[in-house]
Amino acid sequence: MAELLKYIYNNTFFDTYCSALSFVLPSFESRVFRSKVETLEWEQYELKQRMRHLSIVSDGYLPTNFKDKVACIDEIIKVLRKNGVKDQNLEYIFLADIITLHGLNDLDISIKAIEVITQFTSFEFAGRSFIIKYPDQMMSQMMIWAKHKNATVRRFASEGCRPRLPWGLKLQQFVDEPKPVLKVLDLLMNDPSEYVRKSVANNLNDISKDHPDLVIDIIKKWKGKSKNTDWILKHASRTLLKKGHHEVLDLFGTSAKTMFEMTHFDISLDHLTLGDTLTFEYKIVNKEKTSAKFRLEYVIHFVKSNGQRSKKIFKIAEPEIGVDQELAGNKKHKFIDLTTRKHYPGTHKIALVVNGLEDEGMEFDLKV
Repeated sequence: MAELLKYIYNNTFFDTYCSALSFVLPSFESRVFRSKVETLEWEQYELKQRMRHLSIVSDGYLPTNFKDKVACIDEIIKVLRKNGVKDQNLEYIFLADIITLHGLNDLDISIKAIEVITQFTSFEFAGRSFIIKYPDQMMSQMMIWAKHKNATVRRFASEGCRPRLPWGLKLQQFVDEPKPVLKVLDLLMNDPSEYVRKSVANNLNDISKDHPDLVIDIIKKWKGKSKNTDWILKHASRTLLKKGHHEVLDLFGTSAKTMFEMTHFDISLDHLTLGDTLTFEYKIVNKEKTSAKFRLEYVIHFVKSNGQRSKKIFKIAEPEIGVDQELAGNKKHKFIDLTTRKHYPGTHKIALVVNGLEDEGMEFDLKV
């Protein structure tokens, strides 16, 4: 079983971090610092609680003046890098929280701090408070950062303003009206960095959940411009494709109007216990007069805690099938609890989805 993320704050972390603090802050004592961090509650704290606690304790050692505080954090980052800490790490996100804690009334200095810190560790969560308080100023800055020479700063220009960033504050103003975000993304649609392109796609996918027509317009505008742009558009459309949105399916060559016949669908078990693997087989025949592209998915209607069902769609493939040719395949799905999905007993259902069209499917019982 994978170790919980909160245990990134181990002895190795403390040795490295305390060494940097000792170098920057001559009066710093590692033993006292660790006693303040590792309180009786520390072991029960989850990851975000540990990060918050570290930001508060660390802040107590920094200068009171905000400008001096930012300069001190900059020096700490330089020492950490020199001591082997890689950029885009997870464990030092709490440094960004210190900027939010004190910088919301000093935007100019905070913007400089954000640009420095986001190149070392993520600022996408801490930065959302600045966007909420200063939407116009921050989005103007995002336009500038979208042209930055550093890819992680360009990524922040996108990731920082995602309307529905997972585990982050929802930016309701951009859920309602995403046009300021789209202006930023327009500058990043053919970015050379895959790291940036993934963020652009995720941002557009967020927007598609509330404004599908806007994203469809962007697909029509940018499709075919480059391989990088086409990848962004396809990945950004994943929610709409999973919903079987007919216009989006057509745009990517997997039309719901394509004629086909499902000649076989069967499951290996109709009674399972948690931990078992379900295998299903399928066969479909292309009934068009030319070869055609198909989008194959499967959907499981999971039983929820209240006894109702909630469906989840999983991608299989996008094969090209010749005229009257049969495509046969099989897929396995293991039923194990995940952090994002807990299973409940009852009658579930599985079905094949072809070009957004769901078959009748088959039911099976799951015992937990």
